[in-house]
Parts: sequence; structure tokens; C-alpha cells
Amino acid sequence: MLRVLTLNLQHGQPGVGAGDGTAVSGSLAGADIHDPATARAVLAALAEEIAELAPDVVALQEVDLGQARSGRLDQATTLAELLGWRYRRFAAAYAGPVAGLRRRPLRTALTGPGDDVLGPARAWLGQGPVGFGNALLSRYPVTVWRVMRLGRGPATLLRRGSPVDPRSYRLFTATARNLLVGRLEPPEGVLPGVDALNLGVTHLATRADTAARQLAAAWSGLAALPGPHLLAGDLNLPADQIAALGVARMLGDGPTFPAARPVRRIDHFLTDPGSAANGPSPTASETAVPEAAASGGGLPVGPRLHAVAAGTHSFVVSDHAGTWIDLEAAV
Repeated sequence: MLRVLTLNLQHGQPGVGAGDGTAVSGSLAGADIHDPATARAVLAALAEEIAELAPDVVALQEVDLGQARSGRLDQATTLAELLGWRYRRFAAAYAGPVAGLRRRPLRTALTGPGDDVLGPARAWLGQGPVGFGNALLSRYPVTVWRVMRLGRGPATLLRRGSPVDPRSYRLFTATARNLLVGRLEPPEGVLPGVDALNLGVTHLATRADTAARQLAAAWSGLAALPGPHLLAGDLNLPADQIAALGVARMLGDGPTFPAARPVRRIDHFLTDPGSAANGPSPTASETAVPEAAASGGGLPVGPRLHAVAAGTHSFVVSDHAGTWIDLEAAV
């Protein structure tokens, strides 16, 4: 059995769980994570809660690297080290500060100045890489990492005030999105019959039409890899809209947003279409990925995955509840 957790980290911002007494460091409600020591204390409390849930893989969205708002920490590396896990990868959707000049990175790892076109200038100023994106952390070996860019949606023009006053208008550009995929190789006996699992994490646009296009592209890219597939993340789409796309089969259960009183499930797990024994097959639609792509482009998929247990959990951080599944494989 393989337990997978997905969580929108919300850059480590303390959430509804910060003051419930479960954190070893006490109440962290309202903690100012601009301070590096405080930001690390919040991540340490989160790592403790994750360890109690005991997942084998954690898929994270809205992850900061070097941002001032979160203590300039490398959040993916810090969490992996706190969990004692060796395998991790961060994939920046953009490089640069949250508020300021930013752009699409040349290479999404952002491990050195050459990964970002502005990296050499930051290095000259004594600054490390800065970015924002998705991450995968694993206790088990990940042998290959891949990143696919999913683009961005259209800009939004909002007006607050008089229609004839130019100062009333503000233009908001959409955030770039990507898909991070790790080829997970679980030890013998964890997922019998599965030598490797293609595990992807993504965070899609808030506009439903853009998110639907990005999801179709993400699943098509993931499913083109040989072997079984699992896509996790904040998809910003309810279950009925995902089912209508017909790209994959949903696993898991329970609302995830907002964390205080969850009423909607927008954080999901998707896997390969299977037989009735493994849950309902997706319905077809004109926006669905073609059958060949959904089954790995003609490549062997292998055993189908199904969830033997699932749930949600509110953590010390985020305005989302995390959601988890226990996976088994059925031939």
C-alpha cells in the first residue's frame, strides 16, 4: 500500500489548524513567517503533523523558494529534511519575487543562477534563487524527474470606481502553471505488480475554462509515459466538471476548501481509467483526451490503481485541507 497526500501549502501561511494545540511549538495562529526562525517553526509543526499521518509521498502546491514573505526559506528542501526524506524536487512556475519583477524560468529547478535569466544579477547582489511553484517529496526513490509547462490563462481587467477614470482600472495577469512528474520506484511489496509509478503534481488556474484546458494537457503529458499514472493537486475544479472532461478516473473523497469549513473538493487525485471493479470509468466529452493518450499513448499501463482508504486533514498551514489516499494495485 502507498499513502499519498496532496496539500496546497499556501506558502506556509498559518491557517485554521495553527491554534488547535497540535503543534509541538504551541499556537502559531497569526505567526509572522517573514521571520526565518518563525517560518521554520511553522514548517517544523507541519512536518510533525505530516509524520503523524504517515504518507509515503507528499504533493505540494504554492511552494515558495527564497521569498521574503516566507522567511526566504527553500520550503521543499526544508520540509523534506524535517521529514528525513531524501527524494524531493521543486519546479518553479515562475522565477522572481511574488511582488516585483518575475518571469518564466529557463530551468524550473532554480538550483543555480543559470536557471533564471535574472539569476546572475541576483547572484551578483548576493541573493539566491527566488521562485514559486509545485513540489514532490518522497520517502521512496524517484529516479526520473520531468516538468511540463501548462501555460497561463488570459489577463483580467478589473474596475473599481468611475469608468472614465484610468486609475480605476487594474490589470491582473494570470500565473503560469506547470506539471511536475516523478518516476517513483516503490520497494517490493508496497505496490505489488507496480515497478514504477508516474506521479504528477500540478496547480491549475482559477478560471474554470483555463483549468479544464490545462488539466487535459497535463493528463495527456502524464499518460504518455509508460506505466500506471497518478495526478495530484489543487485543480480548482469540482468533481462534476472533472468527470465531464473524461480524462481520467477520480480517487479519494471529502471536501477540501475552505479549510475552516470545507464545502468543496477542488484538490484531487486522478488515475488511469479502469474497469467497473476499480470505480466508474469517466464519461466521454468533446474536450476529453483521446483514448490513446488516456491509456499512455498505446504504451502499457500495467495494473490499475484503486484507493482502499481516503480522507482529508486540516494542517497548521493553508486555507485548504489536505487530502490523502491509500493506493493498491489491481491487475
